[in-house]
Amino acid sequence: MQQIISSFTVRLRQDLTFILALRVWQAGAGLVTTVLAVHYLTAELQGWYYSFLSVAALYTLFDLGLSTVLVQVAAHSFVGLRWASGNALEGSRQAHFRSLLAKSVRWYAIAALAFIALILPGGWVFFASKTSTGMSWVSCWLVLSLLSAGGLLPLPFLSMVEGSGQIAQVYSVRLATSVLGSLTCWMTLASGGGLWAVVMTPAMALCIPLVWLASFHRPLVAMARDMPNEDYRWSEEIWPLQWRLGINWLCGYLLTQINTPVLFHTQGAIVAGQFGLSLTVVNTIGLISQSWLLRRVPGMAQAAASRDWRRLDQLFWRDFGVSLGVFAAGTTAVVGLVTRFAEYSAVHRLLPWPQLLGLFLFAFIGQFIGGLALHLRSFRREPLVWLSLFAALITVPASFYAARHYSSAGVIAVMAGVNIIVNLPAGVIIWRRCNSLWRATA
Repeated sequence: MQQIISSFTVRLRQDLTFILALRVWQAGAGLVTTVLAVHYLTAELQGWYYSFLSVAALYTLFDLGLSTVLVQVAAHSFVGLRWASGNALEGSRQAHFRSLLAKSVRWYAIAALAFIALILPGGWVFFASKTSTGMSWVSCWLVLSLLSAGGLLPLPFLSMVEGSGQIAQVYSVRLATSVLGSLTCWMTLASGGGLWAVVMTPAMALCIPLVWLASFHRPLVAMARDMPNEDYRWSEEIWPLQWRLGINWLCGYLLTQINTPVLFHTQGAIVAGQFGLSLTVVNTIGLISQSWLLRRVPGMAQAAASRDWRRLDQLFWRDFGVSLGVFAAGTTAVVGLVTRFAEYSAVHRLLPWPQLLGLFLFAFIGQFIGGLALHLRSFRREPLVWLSLFAALITVPASFYAARHYSSAGVIAVMAGVNIIVNLPAGVIIWRRCNSLWRATA
């Protein structure tokens, strides 16, 4: 027993090490990318850069939350299974796991084709209306769209392996992807590649996982080619949570990423660049702070499946507090540095510090509610979807109006105000009610 506990502890530390390594690299790389973008891109080109990223980020909507659902469902499906030599699957429930993988891969193939069919012409129409003299962007947009679509294809494999408990392995792949993506982006910026730097991370997000699969998980790829068992009921096991997460992801995009192209259209590339760069800084702090909770996802799902409420709470509460504390510390550090060096021209590429603080406040409340949502997903349910949809229906039209009349300051006021007045109190009430009810009726 002591050996089992020791092995489990070492594994948890290894998982956290890789997750934190990824988040720390993303934070440091984000800082370097910011400095290089400020140095090598004009203020207008910076706006194009972050607007490209925001529009291309629509690929996450075609996921419809499936990558997150798969981690949860795979954790449940992997009970009684194990990875044998050569990463072959062993256990009595292989058919269930195989069918889940095969159907997921087919879903992502269709999603990639749909993304290309919609985003390629849609982005061309949007950016063509704002073309500046001498700006060459069409070929870059074509490559970015194709690579972003291709990046959907490895996602089911990564999620299934993560859900099986191999968190360190998956995050080592993501770490390699992030490192090489950042390095190639920096080299492109430094060599005068300009807007082409935006395609480097999507290129690595496609290539590195494919190399990983070819090198270590050929049996998994072979499983994906099998015909799924017709008895596997996607509509019962996946879809009820997937469509709710899909709406959540759509609302998340409408609440954050869409504001960069909106400001690009209404206020011009410079303001859009300031907002996009500031949002990148805020999101980087958020990614780091989420590390503590993300390592607990498979464990929480298995604890909920076995009705081990004490273990579920132990896994969640401590790391939830650490996550929020890290975010608050990061916010304090960034806002302090911005106010301290406000006279430097590079700082002017960010939003003014009161707006930056408002953006951090919006994100902190989102981090708090997101942690509660992650806890509830252990039950394979998503009750906060209607709250997200309601908030988006309020925020989006108000943000469009604010962007046109009050620029970035108005947009941030709307975002933070809705989170404080609507999302925070309603999210806590829904979490408390569902957590109590689902345990009583499990």
